[in-house]
Amino acid sequence: MSSPATRIVRRAEEKDILAMAAINASVFSGDRDNPESAEKWMRCFFNAFPLYQYFVIEVDDSIAGYIGWQFHGGFLRSAPVIELEQLGISKNYQGQGLGPELTDKSISEVAKWCRKNNSRIESHIYLIVWGYAHNFNAMKVYFEKFTDGVMGMRRQHGERTETMLRLKLPALLPIREE
Repeated sequence: MSSPATRIVRRAEEKDILAMAAINASVFSGDRDNPESAEKWMRCFFNAFPLYQYFVIEVDDSIAGYIGWQFHGGFLRSAPVIELEQLGISKNYQGQGLGPELTDKSISEVAKWCRKNNSRIESHIYLIVWGYAHNFNAMKVYFEKFTDGVMGMRRQHGERTETMLRLKLPALLPIREE
């Protein structure tokens, strides 16, 4: 009987960018669907810390996925807004619960960072995500995590419709650990 896979969620490091770009190129279509373009894009965001914060999930020492969080409107807002800008799980690891695990653990880390570095938070941190309505796997994860009754839709980039979901996290209380 083999032992279960070891999973670790951690902040991304520069050495992770190539693996993240390969995942990005394999799971997203469009202007970043080749590794070179994805690497340039991701390196720009990686170097924009703390505006943009990446996390990875490793399975048995291999990068299996990544998530990127982007701060909107400044770091000292009384009600910070942080967007889940991108979540990518390698096709080899999809369907194993890595997306929800990475989302939960990185939300906790982003919220801790925000509380530590923002003395002006009054009561809540707002997390938002835009997802393509036809991306059923992603929307399933997002609907489980980002639901406080606020949502919207927009059409941009041609024919694609996006759905926005929001989660209002208490900033002064401990983040839910389940």
